[in-house]
Amino acid sequence: MTDTTSHASAAPTTPDPTPVEWHAVDADDRWPGRWTAHTASVHAHGRIYLIRITPGDCATYLAPGFYADIDGGYGQRWGMRTATLDEAKRRAVEDVLR
Repeated sequence: MTDTTSHASAAPTTPDPTPVEWHAVDADDRWPGRWTAHTASVHAHGRIYLIRITPGDCATYLAPGFYADIDGGYGQRWGMRTATLDEAKRRAVEDVLR
C-alpha cells in the first residue's frame, strides 16, 4: 500500500511541492501483520529525514491515535501525537520542511 502525496513546503527555500512516498510496513515484528506503520524519507535542507508513523502510543499500540517519529540525523529526533493518520503525515512533513 503506497500513498504518494505532494505537500507544499512552508519553507521559502523550497517553494516547489515536495513529493513524499509513504510505505506500509509492520509496526512491530513481535506481532507480524497485526499493526501497520507508515514510513517515508524526505530530503530537505540537505539532509534525509526518516519519518515513521505508528498506531497508538508507539509502545503498546493500545492508545487511540497515531505517533509520528522523525529522525533527522546528527542526533536530531522528535515525535508528535495526532488523532488521525492523515494529520500525522501532514504534520510530520510540515515539521521536516520548516
